[in-house]
Amino acid sequence: MKKKPIQEVRAFNRWYTDIIGLLNRHLLDSNYNLSEARLIYELHKAGTIQASQVMEEMHIDKSYLSRMLNRLEKDKVVVRKPSREDGRAMLLSLTEKGQREFVTLNSASDEQIGELVDHLNEEQREKLVAHMASIKQLIGVPVEKNAVTIRTRLEAGDLGYIAYLHGRIYARENRFGLGFESYVLEGLGEFGSRYDPGRDRVWICEDGKEIVGFLVGVYRSVHSSEAGALQLRYFILLPEYRGMGLGKRLMDLFMAYVRECGYRRAYLWTTDEQKAAISLYTRYGFRLTEEKESMSFDKPLIERKYEWEANEG
Repeated sequence: MKKKPIQEVRAFNRWYTDIIGLLNRHLLDSNYNLSEARLIYELHKAGTIQASQVMEEMHIDKSYLSRMLNRLEKDKVVVRKPSREDGRAMLLSLTEKGQREFVTLNSASDEQIGELVDHLNEEQREKLVAHMASIKQLIGVPVEKNAVTIRTRLEAGDLGYIAYLHGRIYARENRFGLGFESYVLEGLGEFGSRYDPGRDRVWICEDGKEIVGFLVGVYRSVHSSEAGALQLRYFILLPEYRGMGLGKRLMDLFMAYVRECGYRRAYLWTTDEQKAAISLYTRYGFRLTEEKESMSFDKPLIERKYEWEANEG
């Protein structure tokens, strides 16, 4: 490996540890060093936890943990007791004083980070968070695929948030203007007003309580004698959730729903810039059927229509 990336990473580490005071003997003007503060955080998060689990979570050995516990126990911050189920296991938890110390540390940390980013505008803060997620993913801490759940129940606030994600992400990645966001808002408004869970379907990806991806199938009538068609719309994933198979998972669900409902056709509109998405669509049997030049999104591009038919899929 070339030396420059190593030197740059080390320089960044020195800069960041200095700027947030990790080299100070006591963290955030408290009585605790970095490891002790992290231990208090882990105990607060878990409520009660085995000592072996703490060692695994913090990547520390038994003797180091024991030294920290001796001090924190002496200060009446932590209490430890044998497990009733397993006498060999030691259970750790915070005392009332420990919980108060956590609140103080947590508030001080929030205040410190708040001061660091206070001068940034909203777009810069979003960019900072996205870059941090990218660093974690590139170095080897990817988003856990199994942590993402998909719900098919539309809830209040979903459509507004999806419009926000489209406006933000497409402006940043494709330089789409307000025309695109207006287009998305108009379409989502129409969808929300006529939404029929018996014929339409939403797939909303969530990591915890955060929406990280979205896809909707909109029923379109064709002729009274036919089952109609399903239009694929609003397919979007946060950047840090791409490349983990989530897009393919959504397409599998979409196509399964098409077949389950007996739809003979499915179609979508996209632009010539969405090459990764187009590659995915064509793998599922969608074929290019129409093209038109467009300025709808405040820049010149080509809109493309892709269609799937049952006798082709």
